[in-house]
Amino acid sequence: MQEHGSDAYAFLVVMCLPLVGWLLARPPVWRRLRVRLEPAAVWVWRQVVLPDPPDEAVLRRWATIRLEELRRHLDRVQRLILDDEWMTATRQMANRMAREHLVRDVREAEAALSAFGPLEPLTAPAGPSPLATSRLVYSAPAARPVVEVMEFGPSGRWTS
Repeated sequence: MQEHGSDAYAFLVVMCLPLVGWLLARPPVWRRLRVRLEPAAVWVWRQVVLPDPPDEAVLRRWATIRLEELRRHLDRVQRLILDDEWMTATRQMANRMAREHLVRDVREAEAALSAFGPLEPLTAPAGPSPLATSRLVYSAPAARPVVEVMEFGPSGRWTS
């Protein structure tokens, strides 16, 4: 009997569990089970996940970090637009669209940050930080230009 124990488990996994899952997924059965299982699941979820309400300092710091990140991205894209003659028209158009979106996002982030009131002055770092220098250096490609195709997707955004 010991050598056939694994066969029983394999039969249970391969045949019985999918059958039980299929039976429980039927709408009439699931409606009856859901009434009993949903309150228990909500209670378990509340026991496991108890989010702490964020305080204003955490929200302000998050908004500041997001604004700094968006400004860095906007600065990078603007520098890229200044020297993108060697790029394909598709990339040039995508860069300009990205700039438009980033300008809008920066304005929204500034408005969200101003909702917290005046900012306290930040002290400048003693030395240059790694974020102050760009890690990406753009240069003209060595090979011939590549043709890219962008399609206007169903979501209303450009996709590549």
